[in-house]
Amino acid sequence: MYNIANEIKWETWPRDSKIVIEEKEISKEKRDSVKKKFNKIRDKILVNDSKVILKDLNSMYPIMKSLGNLIIEFGNKYQEEKREKNIIDFNDIEHLALKLLVKKEEEEYVPTDVAKVYKDKFVEILIDEYQDSNLVQEYILNAVSSGSNIFMVGDVKQSIYKFRQARPELFIDKYENYKTKEDISENENLKIQLFKNFRSRENILDITNLVFENIMSKKLGDIDYNEQEFLNLGANYEAPEEKVNYAGKTELLVIDLKEPEDAENEETENISDMMLESKLVAKRIQELIKSKYQVFDKKVGYRDVTYKDIVILLRATLNLGPMYEKSLNDLNIPVFSDTGASYLESVEIQTIMSLLKIIDNPMQDIPLVSVLRSQIGRI
Repeated sequence: MYNIANEIKWETWPRDSKIVIEEKEISKEKRDSVKKKFNKIRDKILVNDSKVILKDLNSMYPIMKSLGNLIIEFGNKYQEEKREKNIIDFNDIEHLALKLLVKKEEEEYVPTDVAKVYKDKFVEILIDEYQDSNLVQEYILNAVSSGSNIFMVGDVKQSIYKFRQARPELFIDKYENYKTKEDISENENLKIQLFKNFRSRENILDITNLVFENIMSKKLGDIDYNEQEFLNLGANYEAPEEKVNYAGKTELLVIDLKEPEDAENEETENISDMMLESKLVAKRIQELIKSKYQVFDKKVGYRDVTYKDIVILLRATLNLGPMYEKSLNDLNIPVFSDTGASYLESVEIQTIMSLLKIIDNPMQDIPLVSVLRSQIGRI
């Protein structure tokens, strides 16, 4: 294959051809496009001939073998240490359970006598977040199941643990093969589709469906996000009788990060994208409060928004939490954030620590700047 791929001759335009130049250009463009795609695949896969590849494999083998042995030895030593201290971790629990419940007979894995006892014991087996199950868990659950008493709940669109060996295809396989109530016959597995959403307003669901309909497919996300997969409105939020500024629309705020043309002539502060975002959020909250934005309260109906009605959801809070806190504090907006940071790492403690450092030695630049930029210096 390597030799064939490198010996391919690409046809050139016949010299004595009388075809007009326009058609010649179109043909050349198509030929060059195919040639480019072919060469890209060839250069990625067929990088060397068999002789060179075998030489590489032979030279790498002792290194890889040593690495393999090292990992196995480490695993054994680690298990010994845990046994001495009478400790097991989550993976140990899974694999010890597997050992107790499943054994290999010839080429098949079958339930042990222990598993058979549990088969009779459990009337129903209920599994949540099934989209994140792995093969070990699947074997364990099947070993203690009667074959028709497992009830699984899941949503493959929420599968996020593939890096921990989760197998969303376990869910997909059942989702595609189980039958709905209308189509099911005796002894078949039942699929119950729960597509109503009771948490969100219609505007939130509409924008979610719009975005994911365009980006999620079988190839990207294991499922085609179409009308059969849409989140459908289940909650009931009454619209206000009067036409007021209320929570009935979804906003998308865009920060333009392009440098202004005259940026070179201005002294601009270099602020990170996330800091800009936190400042925008703080400003938007201030606007909502001032405009008496209307929110629905189950006790009184529609009323003016208050600070405690507003929540900021972040993918990770450890680093971003303090940044948002500062932007909100700068506008005198009360804020609480459960960042998970330790007490001594909080902004207030760090500020006082910086103050103590410059009392001890005022030549320390970073603590000095920290104090000057804090609520103490207000610079």
